[in-house]
Amino acid sequence: MKKSSIKAIAFDMDGTLLTDDKKISSRTRRCFEALEEQGVALVLSTGRSFEALEPYKNDLNLNHPVICYNGARILGNSGNLIKDHSLPDDIARYIIDFARENGVHIQIYRNGKLYFEKRTLEADFYENYVNVKGKVVNFEDLNLHGFTKIMYLGDHDYLDGLGTAIKKHFGKRLSVMFSDPMFLEFMDGGVSKGRALFEVADHLNIKIDNIMAFGDGQNDISMIETAGIGVAMDNATDEVKAVADSITLSNNDDGVAVFLEEFFWLDV
Repeated sequence: MKKSSIKAIAFDMDGTLLTDDKKISSRTRRCFEALEEQGVALVLSTGRSFEALEPYKNDLNLNHPVICYNGARILGNSGNLIKDHSLPDDIARYIIDFARENGVHIQIYRNGKLYFEKRTLEADFYENYVNVKGKVVNFEDLNLHGFTKIMYLGDHDYLDGLGTAIKKHFGKRLSVMFSDPMFLEFMDGGVSKGRALFEVADHLNIKIDNIMAFGDGQNDISMIETAGIGVAMDNATDEVKAVADSITLSNNDDGVAVFLEEFFWLDV
């Protein structure tokens, strides 16, 4: 595919655009500036909330839509809502009760705010990981309507078993995926970064084949498969690499920048 055919690029953040210490390299910044000058739309696509990605968006001076919560929400430059897919009330109730029964840390995103019922080590870790502060509440005091995403945090294998059981119960009504080995996420059925990419393409009035996407984790698979060109990081899971068109260097080795420089012939 010719470089001129790419009109937009979607970037996962953790493990892809960001180094392990949550930084964006100067080399990547130079690539972004060069692509912006060429009119390419640079789209952040993450499991994070808008509040958690906004500092990076502002730092990079990006003025394009962003994909949040693994595709449950797409927001415009100022945080205005473009697309919203919230969890059905009955499913939210079931996931909350299931977490309590199985002793797993649970947290909820609603209207851009993070809530959990207990101050745990998992809660502290997550707040530091995404640099967002949550609020301790009794979930019974929250109206179940309009939950964007529910998360379980803990041991990967244990969470995988819980997620499989819940997915079996609800089938296509529920999207279940890991954004990190210890972050299991529940969203409305059909929600994925891949579907969000179609919605972004429609918003930008471009074809899906004109979008390139970078990712490393399970929640990036649909996006990598959907994009005209899907690129996996060297640190990506084997599942991601298996569906990618290309594999670049790791997130700590300027993998995004290296690929962009070669593909777009950037001299930065």
